[in-house]
Amino acid sequence: MARIFLTGGRQRPSKVLTRDEWNAYEHAVVVEIDTVTGSAECIFEYQSSPERCPAQPSHVFKAASWDGDHLLLCTQTEVVRFDPTTRTVLGTLSHPWMNDVHHVRRIQDRLHVVSTGLDAVLVFGADDATLTDIHSITGHPVWERFDPARDYRRVATTKPHHCHPNYIYADADGRWVTRFEQRDAICIESGQRTDRIAEDPIHDGVPHGEHIWFTVVSGEVVAVDRRTMKVAHRYNLDQIGQEQGHPLGWCRGLLRQDGLTYLAFSRLRPTKLKQNLAWLRRPLGKAPEPKPSRLVAYDLEGGRKTRTWLAETAGISSIFSVLPG
Repeated sequence: MARIFLTGGRQRPSKVLTRDEWNAYEHAVVVEIDTVTGSAECIFEYQSSPERCPAQPSHVFKAASWDGDHLLLCTQTEVVRFDPTTRTVLGTLSHPWMNDVHHVRRIQDRLHVVSTGLDAVLVFGADDATLTDIHSITGHPVWERFDPARDYRRVATTKPHHCHPNYIYADADGRWVTRFEQRDAICIESGQRTDRIAEDPIHDGVPHGEHIWFTVVSGEVVAVDRRTMKVAHRYNLDQIGQEQGHPLGWCRGLLRQDGLTYLAFSRLRPTKLKQNLAWLRRPLGKAPEPKPSRLVAYDLEGGRKTRTWLAETAGISSIFSVLPG
């Protein structure tokens, strides 16, 4: 593999240690890694227009996906279609019910947008513009908690979330959404759930081979059997990489290819939601100096870390997805 794309955000410079993530990022960015030479280049910077943002916006690309030759990127409040060859924006899509969007993917010829702020998935029609469905990920109607007449793009945050869905994938039996708070994935069609995947929060959900592969933010990869929805394998990245208990950073963004697993790690950022960072204090009793944002290749089955590429030097503070070039 020669190229890998990373999506994420560049954090605003600040001396305020409690900066919230909903106003933490000054630019959404796409970074291209050349896995042969090791170079990292920011190929795209973006900011959403003011009418699609709260008063103090955060500009960040969360989890992206390929759609033919184009990348589907998502900011907090919109979808951006990007051509990485010409490095141009081909179009954007926004809707008042998009808040804290975490992932966009085309499934069954329909755009699926994970609106994390509404604990829901929005589905758009064949024209990629008309909203056709909204699916709650909590088990309760979306409008029990939210107001359909409100423009949630202008709302800085709706936290705390009941589920905090953050990734969608398709399998033979339907569409599945990962849930940060419940530490599982749930099927939109049937309501079936996986095992509880981990004790710490999860991200991703990547079908590959006989398993669905999940990242755990504290530094673990979990493989769930696609047939039984039971946990089949756990991989402790601290042990594999011989990191000696030093927190790796937010582990989020996974690509399985060519016998390797590529994982992204984001520099740890302060947060007011202390419970989400409780795992930091477990290894050493205190939070040490954070490691920079980077991409790491592992041979999980062989139990070894093979190579690391620094990404922060290209201007990306937090990484949300890893995509093949």
